[in-house]
Amino acid sequence: MKFTVLKLNLSENKVESEELEKEGIYGIIDYGIELHESLKTYELKPYDPENVVVMGMGPFAGSTLPGAHRLMFFFRSPLYGTLFPSAMGGAAYAFKNVGIDFVTFEGKAEKPVVVLLYNDGKNVKVKLHEIDAEKVIEIWRGYKDEEGVYALTQYLIDIVGEKVQGIEYRIAVVGPAALNTNYGAIFSQALRNGKRLVGSEDWAARGGSGSVLLRAHNVVGIIFGGKPKKKAFPEEDISNFKTAKTIVEGVHKKSYNEIISEKTTKYRFNPKLNTGGTFGGNYPAEGDFVPILNWQMPYIPKEERIRIHESIIKHYWEPFNKEAIETKNWTTCGEPCPVVCKKHRRGHHVEYEPYEANGPLSGSISLKASDISVHAVDAMGFDAIEFGGTAAWVLELVHRDLLKPEEVGVSGKPEFTKEALLERPVKASEVNAKLVAELAHRVAFAENEIARIIGFGKRKASKILDEKFKDRLKYGESFRDYGVFVPLGEDGEMTPTMYWAIGNYIPLPIQGRYWTFYQFGVFLEPEELASRIIASALWEFWYDNVGWCRFHRGWMKPVLKALFMDAYGENVDMEEHAKKQIKRLIKFAKKSGYIPVFWDSMRVIDLVAAGSEEFGNEKWTEKFKIDKVGTAKEYLEKVLNAYSEMLGVDWRL
Repeated sequence: MKFTVLKLNLSENKVESEELEKEGIYGIIDYGIELHESLKTYELKPYDPENVVVMGMGPFAGSTLPGAHRLMFFFRSPLYGTLFPSAMGGAAYAFKNVGIDFVTFEGKAEKPVVVLLYNDGKNVKVKLHEIDAEKVIEIWRGYKDEEGVYALTQYLIDIVGEKVQGIEYRIAVVGPAALNTNYGAIFSQALRNGKRLVGSEDWAARGGSGSVLLRAHNVVGIIFGGKPKKKAFPEEDISNFKTAKTIVEGVHKKSYNEIISEKTTKYRFNPKLNTGGTFGGNYPAEGDFVPILNWQMPYIPKEERIRIHESIIKHYWEPFNKEAIETKNWTTCGEPCPVVCKKHRRGHHVEYEPYEANGPLSGSISLKASDISVHAVDAMGFDAIEFGGTAAWVLELVHRDLLKPEEVGVSGKPEFTKEALLERPVKASEVNAKLVAELAHRVAFAENEIARIIGFGKRKASKILDEKFKDRLKYGESFRDYGVFVPLGEDGEMTPTMYWAIGNYIPLPIQGRYWTFYQFGVFLEPEELASRIIASALWEFWYDNVGWCRFHRGWMKPVLKALFMDAYGENVDMEEHAKKQIKRLIKFAKKSGYIPVFWDSMRVIDLVAAGSEEFGNEKWTEKFKIDKVGTAKEYLEKVLNAYSEMLGVDWRL
């Protein structure tokens, strides 16, 4: 398969174009692994200018199939320590008009730059627009009544709009979180006639993509697009709707509309629940397993968790349905798509993960209150899952007097108890959400010493805080014990996705995405869990490799092999190829020094131990009662041993 790569060297102000055709490269992760291996980036620090960021689209972008236009970023993560993919929904719908497949960012510009990539109908143009660092910070602090990523996006629309008239373009930017933390994201919003489309915001967030883009390469924004041009596929023309439709129907033996509607019900609208989207679907399904108060579910009796969940339904879920579902405030991420999964209200799109991490997990179960925290976190340009997990940890530390409000830079103590949520849900939520919003600003701008330390991540910060405040800790205790993260190597970490799911806590080559078995409420035997993790990872690899929205996985997964054959004449052994690439990711992680380690947080051990009982595994419940830590180690060892044997790798404790 052929791909066009644009290589930007920002140190030398040099641009090269390359036609790439190599066996075994079918998508962006394939190319990214190949590139990082050849550059030996496992020998570098993540903020080294040679830690190349690869940005690109999949081979089916330009087709008429919905979901095929995720823009992918691939880089070595400053947070987890190894190679990491991050996905931005819909943005490849504008990127495809540039006329290239992948862009690599290498070297570091002297001043912060905005990279313009566009096709004027004849050629690909690359321009660098410099902005003084002080000016960038000034914009982040406030421009036209907005701040952070929203302010910078609007500023770029205002100054660049004139230069790209007649061209369909999109803007991706970073916020102050990218400058001062390891978990800065890349933000983008679809544009229509030069105006931002409400509800279409999307993020390449996990792993610290924005932090690497800014701190390794000094790129604060990317503007991309071009005059619309039909993509030429070498075999069957899947840019033609009838052709694409025929392939889908040939695989599923059902009508195209029927199969897509049937397999995306949760994300569009579920008539059984009268709701839609991840936010609408997850809260009723999770029940009392919803993560709350920094993952303190193991210490809260089930009856009280049920009452808190009832309050979440009343103050969180019902207002969402009223304001976003009943009003049909539904849009897309920027590509034509019948699923319209972006549910929005009050000017912002509402998704489960950001509103969970910076909501119930951080002590806010009132939707209006969480608007304050989530919007602040988003504006600052954080990975909202990572920041929410960190904010919940900080709020609990302040609640327990392990940190003081004035040290952190927040205005008071949180209402961080089950009693607060049960007795005064709205009031307590308002207090906590306000503190999360304050913390987002302190950490994003590194406004004090503790805020700067928090920007490293929970695990890295704990090493410093353990030493700094050792007199506040009990014997043998660590600040880490209150944090929930997946550890990797000596200092790698990742906040898991927002489900009480045992597969979310397993140290894997990729974590914090869905390359695991993330079903909540089940406690499997270790061998079964390993098998389910691999089964999930093999296909999650493919969704990322070809830049396809995973909300479409239900109908797309069986079609993907046929698409490679029909559109490109490529007979791909899907699972074999995915296994091979996961092995390469493991090899890279080990060369980088990031290997599986036992959980070094008591909170994570408690979540796993309590999970065995809560989710009904009597055998493991008894073992945990006799020796909690020893049993946790035995369980994790068995999972990773089985995982290693099934994949033919050595990824053990």
